[in-house]
Amino acid sequence: MQSLNRWIEAGISGSEFTFQTVILLVLGGLMASLLPCVYPLYPITVGIIQARGESGKNKLFHPLVYYFGLSFMYFCFGLAAGISGGAVNTILRYPITNLFLAIVIFLLGLASLGYLHLPIFRSKEWQGGDGWKGTFLLGMGAGFLSSPCVGPVVVAVLIQITAGIQTVTISSLALSAFKMSLFGFGLGLPFLVLGVFGLSLPKSGKWTKWIQIVLGLVVVYFAWLYYAKAMQLWSVSLELSLSILAAAIGILLTAYFYQSSELHRCVKMKKALLLTGLICSSVIFIRLASGNSLGNFQKDVLEEHGNLEWHRTSNPAFELAKSENRLVFVDFYADWCSNCKAFEELTLSDSDLNQALGKAVLLKVRDDDKDFLIYEQDSRFPELKIGLPFFVIFSPDGKVLFKTTNYLNTADMIRTIRGENIHASGE
Repeated sequence: MQSLNRWIEAGISGSEFTFQTVILLVLGGLMASLLPCVYPLYPITVGIIQARGESGKNKLFHPLVYYFGLSFMYFCFGLAAGISGGAVNTILRYPITNLFLAIVIFLLGLASLGYLHLPIFRSKEWQGGDGWKGTFLLGMGAGFLSSPCVGPVVVAVLIQITAGIQTVTISSLALSAFKMSLFGFGLGLPFLVLGVFGLSLPKSGKWTKWIQIVLGLVVVYFAWLYYAKAMQLWSVSLELSLSILAAAIGILLTAYFYQSSELHRCVKMKKALLLTGLICSSVIFIRLASGNSLGNFQKDVLEEHGNLEWHRTSNPAFELAKSENRLVFVDFYADWCSNCKAFEELTLSDSDLNQALGKAVLLKVRDDDKDFLIYEQDSRFPELKIGLPFFVIFSPDGKVLFKTTNYLNTADMIRTIRGENIHASGE
């Protein structure tokens, strides 16, 4: 599950762009184009393009203009999301933000599955002018009209795209806009094919419903990712996180099926959600009123990589280091950072480094951890404001012995851990 999480997150979010990114986004758009609510747009598209094709121009001209108009609308969505990228990345370091996003995306998932009606996703009439400009505007209109239908999927993808943006730059804006364009290219493929060849449409049936279910589950999966991040930031173990989630889902399902079968499923789900929210809010209020914070479920969390165990919270790591008189090796990590992942592999493949790390208390601080903000605001670590990776070795009492941004500088790391070459900084 963890590998799948990283594969999807790395493919959509972050500052990197790979073939995997293209496949995920184009395929996601193509699947979204097969939703039942997009289906009615197809005959309209064929009629528009055929009418405009009678002007004598190449049969491929208007379908392509229409296709790029549709994709351009999603380019605009990505551009707008990229502008807020830096802010999104900052607020995603707070657990309450991740929990809020998990709830919102879960509601979007229920809407995708047809169990909840969200009035914010409503279509409006759209008309364009004549000529290629009119065709382009009509294509944008098709993108706009399809966005309410695929809105839950689009919102989930947009959040993933903006999550990896550290600072808003021209390149980050261009990348986020282009990524969303890829989703639009996939979504517009059936429109292009129908416009060029004028194929007869197969009847909408169970196969379109299965597409709707798959996409709805994809959106729900995104909700799980943010829920897991929130629990991780609160230092809640995976087992306890799953137990809490299972209890909430159990309440939701019980409240849903307890109602009369004569009620519409959207009405039943709305009432079930309200009851579940009331119960969960009451439990949280009682816990806070008793003087226990949400983050005291578990004092320490360990993350295993091969034979190495990495602490995920600072205080337990430094307490252990002080009690056993061991150094603390801190790896500042992010899923979008390719060199961070290269170093992670190096810790297992380099026997000397692996052996040295085994003698230290290991701490991994991710860019979306609450501890990351504390280190970032520490005047001793200006490197964190520039980028990752970044590595620091502390003495048992918290003194900085070594730091570097070079993940290949393993020789100095090893010497510092062994006590052979202790200094305050390294490059």
